[in-house]
Amino acid sequence: MELRQLRYVEAVARHRHFTRAAEELHVAQSALSHQVRRLESELGTELFERTSRHVAPTEAGEAVAGRARRVLAEVEGVREEVDELRGVTR
Repeated sequence: MELRQLRYVEAVARHRHFTRAAEELHVAQSALSHQVRRLESELGTELFERTSRHVAPTEAGEAVAGRARRVLAEVEGVREEVDELRGVTR
Protein backbone atom coordinates (compact mmCIF):
# COMPACT_ATOMS: atom_id res chain seq x y z
CA MET A 1 0.00 0.00 0.00
CA GLU A 2 1.42 3.34 -1.06
CA LEU A 3 0.53 6.91 -0.10
CA ARG A 4 -0.04 7.61 -3.79
CA GLN A 5 -2.67 4.87 -3.93
CA LEU A 6 -4.39 6.28 -0.85
CA ARG A 7 -4.43 9.75 -2.45
CA TYR A 8 -5.97 8.27 -5.58
CA VAL A 9 -8.66 6.30 -3.73
CA GLU A 10 -9.57 9.32 -1.62
CA ALA A 11 -9.90 11.56 -4.68
CA VAL A 12 -11.98 9.04 -6.64
CA ALA A 13 -14.27 8.50 -3.64
CA ARG A 14 -14.72 12.26 -3.20
CA HIS A 15 -15.28 13.04 -6.89
CA ARG A 16 -17.09 9.78 -7.67
CA HIS A 17 -15.30 10.01 -10.99
CA PHE A 18 -11.93 8.68 -12.17
CA THR A 19 -11.26 11.37 -14.77
CA ARG A 20 -12.03 14.28 -12.42
CA ALA A 21 -9.86 12.73 -9.72
CA ALA A 22 -7.01 12.29 -12.21
CA GLU A 23 -7.34 15.90 -13.36
CA GLU A 24 -7.20 17.16 -9.77
CA LEU A 25 -4.11 15.06 -9.07
CA HIS A 26 -2.45 15.93 -12.39
CA VAL A 27 -2.01 12.30 -13.45
CA ALA A 28 -3.21 10.31 -16.41
CA GLN A 29 -6.57 8.65 -15.79
CA SER A 30 -5.12 5.31 -16.90
CA ALA A 31 -2.31 5.57 -14.31
CA LEU A 32 -4.79 6.41 -11.57
CA SER A 33 -7.04 3.48 -12.55
CA HIS A 34 -4.06 1.14 -12.65
CA GLN A 35 -2.95 2.11 -9.15
CA VAL A 36 -6.47 1.72 -7.76
CA ARG A 37 -6.67 -1.75 -9.34
CA ARG A 38 -3.29 -2.65 -7.80
CA LEU A 39 -4.53 -1.63 -4.37
CA GLU A 40 -7.77 -3.55 -4.89
CA SER A 41 -5.72 -6.60 -5.83
CA GLU A 42 -3.52 -6.20 -2.76
CA LEU A 43 -6.55 -5.85 -0.47
CA GLY A 44 -8.48 -8.62 -2.24
CA THR A 45 -11.64 -6.59 -2.76
CA GLU A 46 -13.12 -3.98 -5.06
CA LEU A 47 -13.14 -0.46 -3.69
CA PHE A 48 -15.46 0.99 -6.34
CA GLU A 49 -18.50 -0.16 -8.27
CA ARG A 50 -17.89 0.93 -11.84
CA THR A 51 -20.27 1.32 -14.75
CA SER A 52 -19.85 3.32 -17.92
CA ARG A 53 -21.66 6.25 -16.28
CA HIS A 54 -21.19 5.75 -12.59
CA VAL A 55 -18.48 5.23 -9.97
CA ALA A 56 -19.46 4.60 -6.36
CA PRO A 57 -17.32 3.45 -3.45
CA THR A 58 -18.14 0.04 -2.06
CA GLU A 59 -18.37 -0.35 1.70
CA ALA A 60 -14.67 -1.25 1.66
CA GLY A 61 -13.98 1.75 -0.57
CA GLU A 62 -15.67 4.10 1.89
CA ALA A 63 -13.64 2.60 4.73
CA VAL A 64 -10.35 2.90 2.84
CA ALA A 65 -11.15 6.47 1.70
CA GLY A 66 -11.95 7.50 5.28
CA ARG A 67 -8.72 6.05 6.62
CA ALA A 68 -6.83 7.53 3.67
CA ARG A 69 -8.07 11.01 4.64
CA ARG A 70 -6.77 10.54 8.16
CA VAL A 71 -3.42 9.09 7.02
CA LEU A 72 -2.91 11.88 4.49
CA ALA A 73 -3.76 14.51 7.12
CA GLU A 74 -1.17 12.97 9.43
CA VAL A 75 1.46 12.99 6.67
CA GLU A 76 0.71 16.65 5.98
CA GLY A 77 1.01 17.32 9.73
CA VAL A 78 4.46 15.73 9.76
CA ARG A 79 5.55 17.93 6.86
CA GLU A 80 4.22 21.06 8.55
CA GLU A 81 5.87 20.22 11.86
CA VAL A 82 9.24 19.54 10.25
CA ASP A 83 8.95 22.74 8.21
CA GLU A 84 8.27 24.69 11.41
CA LEU A 85 11.32 23.15 13.06
CA ARG A 86 13.41 24.14 10.04
CA GLY A 87 11.93 27.66 10.01
CA VAL A 88 10.27 27.18 6.64
CA THR A 89 6.97 28.95 6.00
CA ARG A 90 4.48 27.75 3.44
